[in-house]
Amino acid sequence: MYDCQNDSYTEFSYASSRAERPLAGVLSARPLSEAGCLDALARFAREAGYDTEREDNTLYVHNITLRDALEANRRYGGTLLISCDLRRDPPAHFG
Repeated sequence: MYDCQNDSYTEFSYASSRAERPLAGVLSARPLSEAGCLDALARFAREAGYDTEREDNTLYVHNITLRDALEANRRYGGTLLISCDLRRDPPAHFG
């Protein structure tokens, strides 16, 4: 990993006393050309059990897991500009 505070590459390890929880977060998507491809992604997300929200030309998929975000990117990445912010709750402890 890159340590930006010290401008160096370093290795990190983490230990968790709890069972592993998946990364999850918010995926946002905007069409590269036609807006109809957002409908296909919204269907995919709803069928997988995710809540979606649409603002103007952007679709948000809430609490999506890494696996499903990668699948959405595989299916719709050619027609949508996809961004995803994933986090682990609780955060991993490094040390």
